[in-house]
Amino acid sequence: MPVVTVTPTLSVAGAYATGDYIGQSATPESFSLATLPTPSPARAVVTSLVITDKLTTAAVALELWLFTQTFVAPTDNAAWAISDAEALTCVGVIPITTDRWFANSNSKVYSDYGINLVVKAAASSLFFALVARGTTPAWSAGDLQLSLGFLGD
Repeated sequence: MPVVTVTPTLSVAGAYATGDYIGQSATPESFSLATLPTPSPARAVVTSLVITDKLTTAAVALELWLFTQTFVAPTDNAAWAISDAEALTCVGVIPITTDRWFANSNSKVYSDYGINLVVKAAASSLFFALVARGTTPAWSAGDLQLSLGFLGD
């Protein structure tokens, strides 16, 4: 099972309020599907999500929105909003609940191995947006790492 890992770029960073977009301003980030054993356009099943948070503050609810195409990302730390046309390219939203975060004295790790989301990207990338559904810690660049597990067809 291939795993694709990214470290989101935080243009503004800091604490995020409920409903804020977490990520690079104006340009969405993506998971590269080039390593998956499938032809382009890539078809795969998202099976797992692991998030590493270098901070040890309280766990927060988030959402991971996945898109087959690029979209106009809001400004980092601004309200999450996309157009109706962009919403049509969303292949799913993975809820990140507070009860799946596990802390140690240095960091937190979120894990969900029960995802079964079929995706077919228009290219060799799956674009994403991370959205706060609670007030977050004051994250800065490099504090978060996201890993998606895939099964290819």
